[in-house]
Amino acid sequence: MRIHEPCKIVFRGCQWDDGWEYDAPCAVYAPIRRYGYGGNSCSIDDLVDSICGDLAEGKDVPRDWTPADFKEFEWRGWSPSGFSRRRRAVHVEIVSQFLQEPLDGEWYWNVASRREQEGPFSAAKTQRG
Repeated sequence: MRIHEPCKIVFRGCQWDDGWEYDAPCAVYAPIRRYGYGGNSCSIDDLVDSICGDLAEGKDVPRDWTPADFKEFEWRGWSPSGFSRRRRAVHVEIVSQFLQEPLDGEWYWNVASRREQEGPFSAAKTQRG
């Protein structure tokens, strides 16, 4: 995925307690998939920030999980297709707006909106954006 014109991208992800002592797994599952882990807050925001930085720098960001992610998921017994439906997880939706500097043409982004909730977004809510 690359940015070619000003746009908004709606990212969705979740973070859940998997019994780890210090960290918790998290995943951005739409529209780009990225796995990570972190502390108790803002880990999904950090993943989205990393994706947005890559897009703003003109990198071609893959949309799917990496082979290493799939190995990790298999080892842990997780189904990545189920991340968007995890019930005991904090789900976050971040709308990032990409704009281009008029003078030098560089891309930048800001967070247009953010919401989070316990449990998955309903199908009706997921269609928005």
